[in-house]
Amino acid sequence: MNKHAIIIIKNDKNEYLQYYAKNWKSYLFLNCKLLDNFEEQDIVKEVIQRLKLPNNDLKCNYLDDKIHKKYSVSAEKEKKYHHYFYSIEIENMPSFMNEQHFTIDSIQYSWYSLEELENDSRIQEVNSDIVGFIKKLEQKIKL
Repeated sequence: MNKHAIIIIKNDKNEYLQYYAKNWKSYLFLNCKLLDNFEEQDIVKEVIQRLKLPNNDLKCNYLDDKIHKKYSVSAEKEKKYHHYFYSIEIENMPSFMNEQHFTIDSIQYSWYSLEELENDSRIQEVNSDIVGFIKKLEQKIKL
């Protein structure tokens, strides 16, 4: 089974950070593969590395997890996933992250509201399950 952390980062405009995954041809929530013996600190390290952040400004919170099947665009087949959902709070968000769109290491990042995620046809085609689950989490625990 494929284990992944889905990393939820929100800004003060109630938007979610997305990155453009070239192999999926879509914006997705930040995510990372997890080893069997993973710890929350592994997720924090991933975010620090990808967004070039100081590590003392992050708070990682486990929210929920879900096992489900999903079509993998990159593998071109259905796979079984165990997704772990974490919110990351960035206490002192760097100024570049206040931009609607920014690039780090040739990866494009963008902020999307939940409504924009739900109304983007490509995001819905490849990631509606994750968007829907995060919407339920939002209603349940107010991210």
